[in-house]
Amino acid sequence: MKNDLVYALMSLVDGITIFMFAFGCFKVSFRDYWKEILVTNIVISIGTFYMKSNEAISSFIPIICFLLLAVSLTFYFRIRPWSSVKLAIYGFGAQFVSQMIIAILIMVASGSGYNYTLQNFGTYIQLIGDGFLMALTLVLQKRRIWYTTLPYDYTFKIKLNKTNIISCTLGLLAIAILYNVKQIENVYLGLLFWLICLINIIFIDVVKEKSELA
Repeated sequence: MKNDLVYALMSLVDGITIFMFAFGCFKVSFRDYWKEILVTNIVISIGTFYMKSNEAISSFIPIICFLLLAVSLTFYFRIRPWSSVKLAIYGFGAQFVSQMIIAILIMVASGSGYNYTLQNFGTYIQLIGDGFLMALTLVLQKRRIWYTTLPYDYTFKIKLNKTNIISCTLGLLAIAILYNVKQIENVYLGLLFWLICLINIIFIDVVKEKSELA
């Protein structure tokens, strides 16, 4: 019972961290969305809690959570589909990188293998990684470092036209590929890959920001 409660709470903390960083990068107001954030995190946390006991789908929990987040941002938060996918990538990517860095540091310090480190220090890795990402988000907000190009609108209505369908399909294919690459056994190679992906996404938005402000 205690382990189940800890798992559910850590899932909730992970979700809040993802929202904090993703929304913080694009200057999306927490005050405007706090109810949606709370409800979405609770739903996803409960879902992951029940899915983890199912061996057939437990290995797909990360991608399922990603898809649930992207769908929630689109239909519940009323954020445009591609922007929803981008927000989810920012949040999940940054969280994964931060926790993987902490895991590697603990692994090197203890002289243990990666799987052993995750099994025995998983909760600490989550707490430290999420804490670091939350602190980084607050620093970025204090220094007013964020993008302003995210198109979100409270009155936005979903339009299933050809362009949106193609964009969403390509986005889902990209996430499926990224998820498969996550299975790389060499943890350092996996970290390098995710860093390159995250840095490339950030670079694209930096260029877009500068071009629109020019």
